[in-house]
Amino acid sequence: MNGSIKAKRFTGFRINKKRWVSAVAVLLALSASAQGSSDQAGSVTLVIGQAWSHNKQGEARLLKRGDSVYVNETLETSAGGHVHLRFIDDGTVSLRPNSRLSIELYHYDKLNPENSAIRFNLEAGVVRSISGKATEAAHDRFRLNTPITAIGVLGTDFVVRAESEKMWAGVYSGAIAISPLTAQCAANSLGACAGATLLSEAMGSVMLEFNGLKEKEKIIPLDSTILSKASDKKEPSLESVPATSGRITAAEIKATDVAVHMDAAPKQDDQPVPVVQPVPVVQPVQTPTPFAWGRWGNQFPGDTISQSYFDAQKNRVATVGSRYFALFRSPTALTELEPRAGVYDFKLAQGQVYFVGNGISSLPQVNTLASLNAASLQVDFAQRQFNTHLEMSYPQVGSAILNLSGPIQNNGMFVAQDPGGKVAGGLSTDGAYAGMLFERTIPAGTFQGITDWTKK
Repeated sequence: MNGSIKAKRFTGFRINKKRWVSAVAVLLALSASAQGSSDQAGSVTLVIGQAWSHNKQGEARLLKRGDSVYVNETLETSAGGHVHLRFIDDGTVSLRPNSRLSIELYHYDKLNPENSAIRFNLEAGVVRSISGKATEAAHDRFRLNTPITAIGVLGTDFVVRAESEKMWAGVYSGAIAISPLTAQCAANSLGACAGATLLSEAMGSVMLEFNGLKEKEKIIPLDSTILSKASDKKEPSLESVPATSGRITAAEIKATDVAVHMDAAPKQDDQPVPVVQPVPVVQPVQTPTPFAWGRWGNQFPGDTISQSYFDAQKNRVATVGSRYFALFRSPTALTELEPRAGVYDFKLAQGQVYFVGNGISSLPQVNTLASLNAASLQVDFAQRQFNTHLEMSYPQVGSAILNLSGPIQNNGMFVAQDPGGKVAGGLSTDGAYAGMLFERTIPAGTFQGITDWTKK
């Protein structure tokens, strides 16, 4: 429609020029308003020091409380600046000093929240994010990128610090999944990437560090100074902003927790032992269990244990995980593991193991069902210790054994590893059930398995 609107004659009636122009003006105003509303991502709830917003044209504006923020804007804080944001789906973000965060995408569909989509890019600095309604309804359509990693969430409260070649992350509630940015894990995608490392609140006082120069990740003790990067003790907590129902309070926040990423390279000095005939030990679960195994990708052939990640996480929280599976546990009123004394043997309720070749030999490089020949798990509740023995085999490579022991945290989580293998798992807080994933590497490839247990 051009700018000069003329009265037009139609068969049977005439359009009044003034009324037509007025109607068009109203429509244009409504259209502009709707467009602005659709681009608005949220608003500023708190500013300390100085913070700016930069649009795509490079124009900057100084932010103050009550200002709106929009898609395609980059938010920046000064050396002593903090800014808190509340988004249109009630999600909240705290941007710490010397930080830059781009809002690349923020679409919240109220009627169909599963169609929502969010993507941030933390160019530098520290951000804390608490999920809103969009992410809670569509975990697989949230992404936070850093210069070297991609982060997906499971509905959560987490902190990330980013530099050009390093990043650190920790979780206060829920879980996140971190992958290095690659051709297969593109920055313009949504959700967690395949093979992501799972970090959850249930794993103890540790955090994850990723070094892009070495292309290596490691679990290190929790260091709040690294994750905060701010020395200002007067910084208000994000919980001072009213939270939506179901979110934790400041008093309930626990230390940052990280799950084990079962992703070790095969050890060339491990030698396969002769093939043994499998002894069937896997039995169906006889009683309900608080655990569920969720898978990140497609179901493997012969998999009778895992569910889709979306089904497994219903009414449960993530605990430990690998690049294939994650263990979810139902919440409980118990805050620490019981009982406090006694040594108990656990019975294998169900389990499965897969073998994947490492590409050096002619063995298939896809997960192929193998045999779990023997399995035991013993827990010393007084000493908070466990030990496990696992035997597995695959016809073309023979059998392998995994013996590991280690401490159990007060929340029931446990992790142990040696040069040839790893285990990670959790106990129900009443001490009656356990879930455990494991990995055993040999020169030809890797055994990967998941197991469920009941106390004898």
